[in-house]
Amino acid sequence: MDILWLGIFLLSGYLFGSISFARIITKIVSPQEDLNSVELPDMTTGESFTLKTVGATTASVKLGPKYGGIIGVLDILKGFLPTLIVYLIFPNDYYHLAVGIGIVIGHIWPLYFKFRGGGGLSSALGSLLAIAPLGILACVVLAFVIGMLLLKNIAIAVLGGPFLFIFWSLLIIRDPYITIFSGLIILALLLATIPDLMVYFRAIKEGKGSINLMSMMDVIPMGKMMKKMMEKMGLSKDEEVESE
Repeated sequence: MDILWLGIFLLSGYLFGSISFARIITKIVSPQEDLNSVELPDMTTGESFTLKTVGATTASVKLGPKYGGIIGVLDILKGFLPTLIVYLIFPNDYYHLAVGIGIVIGHIWPLYFKFRGGGGLSSALGSLLAIAPLGILACVVLAFVIGMLLLKNIAIAVLGGPFLFIFWSLLIIRDPYITIFSGLIILALLLATIPDLMVYFRAIKEGKGSINLMSMMDVIPMGKMMKKMMEKMGLSKDEEVESE
């Protein structure tokens, strides 16, 4: 494995990951919409918050769950296809890991859009799917079961897959490079949440917002779909976390 080629693949992944399907699809479907100033209302207080990330979730607020879902699939493929192709060409090296992490970083901090991108979850899942399909699918299913059935927490159900994958890499794959890769993925996903969390918790501190999971799901089209799923599974509608 050559360090120079590793850097080239990392940079190539970053440049490809910087492509924003959320912006491209929105430009095609509804060119008048601006994803850089999407307001997320709080159903509890009547206040609203400007989302700092621009991705499938942001687009779903403007375009609805159909296009949000399409963008999510495209973002998964954005992580999956390049990572898989590089792996097939260089199966004995780890260049595909460099491409994968580069794509996730590019999705979150895109060069072409002033480093303002999405949360990175879909592209991360795509890259992990190319690296260990059975592992990430098992982790996504387990996270869904834990989040939806046991803890009744939509965030864990949606975001838990990549976090559980690091344990899969440690216990099942036992490849230090893949473990490091999964750790970098988790770090990138955590850093990606900081801007929106800062805005939201600042509003809570000022008395303008509350951490109400179900209310937040009510204003995001894809969240509404997840909420309906939770209700069909018999989960309580009243499970929520209020700020102190």
